[in-house]
Amino acid sequence: MIGRRYLSLVPLLLGGYIYAQAGAHCQVVPKSLAAMRGCYRPLLVFSPSPRDPRLKRQTALLDAAADDMMDRFVLFTPIAPDERRVSTPLDAPYTVLGSRELSELRNRFKIPQGEFAVLLLDENGAVRLRSGTPVSVGRLNALIDRTPRRKAEMLRRDAN
Repeated sequence: MIGRRYLSLVPLLLGGYIYAQAGAHCQVVPKSLAAMRGCYRPLLVFSPSPRDPRLKRQTALLDAAADDMMDRFVLFTPIAPDERRVSTPLDAPYTVLGSRELSELRNRFKIPQGEFAVLLLDENGAVRLRSGTPVSVGRLNALIDRTPRRKAEMLRRDAN
């Protein structure tokens, strides 16, 4: 039997995609910010359009470093009108939220409909980074790797 502490290492196959699960209690593909709490570091990418070049650029940056995103439990969460038309990453972990949740996030973080913004949240929902342009994976990694929780994650024997 696999021990509980090793469950976070087991990637789950879902719909042809492999996701790293942050913990046994975490949803593999959470459908709300509340479901991400304590499990993932949400990367909220607000975009005025699903075809905005900045959104596509951010998606490509994350996809090129999918392993880094999985190791750090970063969950790409695009927030754009008509969420069904957003191009999702091929390899990086992501979730697409419903219209109501997207609207609530825009209000909560005070991001107007026509504005592009990238917000990195920690596992507890606090904003760690706010940018008006796509963010490099190197910048995300450096910021995440300085946090006490990530330092503890890296010290575990089964660290990713």
